[in-house]
Amino acid sequence: MKKPERSNYTTLDFMQWKAIDTLVISPKFQRRGVWGRPAQSYLIDTLLLGLPVPPIYLRVAQDAKKGMIREVVDGQQRLSAVLSYVNDGFALSKNIESPAIGKRFSELDQDQKDAIHQFSFICEVFYGVDDSDILRIFARLNTHSVKLNAQELRNGQFFGEFKRSAFGLSFEHLEFWRTRKIFSEQAIARMQEVELTSELMIAIMNGLQDKKKSIDIYYRTNDDNFNEKIIVERRFKTVIDAINESVGDIISLTEFRRGPLFYSLFAAVAHRMFGLPGVELASPATGHLTRADMDGLQEAVRELSHVVEAAKDKDGQIVEQFRNFITACLSQTDNIRPRRIRLETLYSHAFR
Repeated sequence: MKKPERSNYTTLDFMQWKAIDTLVISPKFQRRGVWGRPAQSYLIDTLLLGLPVPPIYLRVAQDAKKGMIREVVDGQQRLSAVLSYVNDGFALSKNIESPAIGKRFSELDQDQKDAIHQFSFICEVFYGVDDSDILRIFARLNTHSVKLNAQELRNGQFFGEFKRSAFGLSFEHLEFWRTRKIFSEQAIARMQEVELTSELMIAIMNGLQDKKKSIDIYYRTNDDNFNEKIIVERRFKTVIDAINESVGDIISLTEFRRGPLFYSLFAAVAHRMFGLPGVELASPATGHLTRADMDGLQEAVRELSHVVEAAKDKDGQIVEQFRNFITACLSQTDNIRPRRIRLETLYSHAFR
């Protein structure tokens, strides 16, 4: 079987082929389009910004009447969205960065129209390949693909304000995640730092949550309008700065570099500084940590980390006083009850 040939085709090329009926966007082996308006708008915004999009796979076949036919093997939804938009099929939604919010193609200025018309798509083109070969090719590709995790699935489902805020905050703090060894490069590549950032934002908004039940809800309900964006982002940055100043130098050496325990550390500091909804522990909510707070936090992080490390050792002794805390650190760590136990224990030891 011949390898595909790489070519570059513009939106105008696809428009021309569609106009003369030599472009097949939904061949029999292609799935039906499922993209909603936010996903379509996000793609158009990508074109307007001149950012790359994944390759489109085409198969070229000969038709007795029409001549050369191009069938879309992979990329149906992308091409359908672009061709619909240039035909004024929809107005762009709010989830975009370029200044084209709410506009149809006919309402764009000429430079914007040119950016879309002249956008060059990378295409992998198969010649002389039958249906069975095409199906074999993509069955093998999918066999070795990595199953998407929860955050990667959210990335493909949501495109609005909450997602953009979570991605922005997580990206802004990449150096923190790396230097404090909270996430490996592989974990960052799989968007795990974005997921934790999302959880911490939710904690600021509405207190401790059960991760498995809450993240998608907040992405969905805040997709169009994220009214708390400014205050949540400001508090998130302030809390991270306070953590960095007080225990940043030791986090990488402790159990609190682990995601579930870092969640508790963040929640404790956020509650001390601003108060978290639903948390009844006393809080001055002054917007900052005192020197005594910082010293107490560092001491508590060291002590509780040693407690957990000792419990993980096969021959280690479990101090009865910390039995519930240890259990909350080592099992069902993302459920609401263990989160409450960890927060209460850390808070009471740090801020006496």
